[in-house]
Amino acid sequence: MLVKTDTSLDLIKKHLKESYSLGCNFTNRNSPYKPSRIDSLELKDNLTVRELEHSLSAMFNVEVKLSNSDGYSIPPEYTLLQAKDDVFELDENHNFNTKIQALKTISSSSSYSDIDWVKRVFMQTLRDAQVADHFQQIEEMLDMVFQDNEKFMQADLDEIADALKNKKTALKI
Repeated sequence: MLVKTDTSLDLIKKHLKESYSLGCNFTNRNSPYKPSRIDSLELKDNLTVRELEHSLSAMFNVEVKLSNSDGYSIPPEYTLLQAKDDVFELDENHNFNTKIQALKTISSSSSYSDIDWVKRVFMQTLRDAQVADHFQQIEEMLDMVFQDNEKFMQADLDEIADALKNKKTALKI
């Protein structure tokens, strides 16, 4: 497909989905539009994600984000053909690690006042915990949140600690 400055973004999005099974999100930039030196771009198999995103961004004054059919970002060095054929494998700890990272992020913020939300993230993380190392990480995060947030009460700590103990007992850890 040959993309020109008068090509519709919806048409580009449709082509990427049909030809490469890629999702495409365009976000308007808040910066003033600068005329692009790029007049056209051919969407072909050997075009890299980086080249595509940069070129479309310059041509249409938008931020461009591509994702695979599962919604995952695609490495910028991939060609469109590689992105189409790639299977994104997640390791078995992906969900747990994502939730631990969320806990680290909220615990490093001084503005996390919604304790119910913090507790829900802890409980979701606990559901994904399967090995001793997971439980150790949860316990460390729990201690840190309890010490750093005056709104996180002893009762909140006890509730999560009890659930943690029960899960460890059930898994014989």
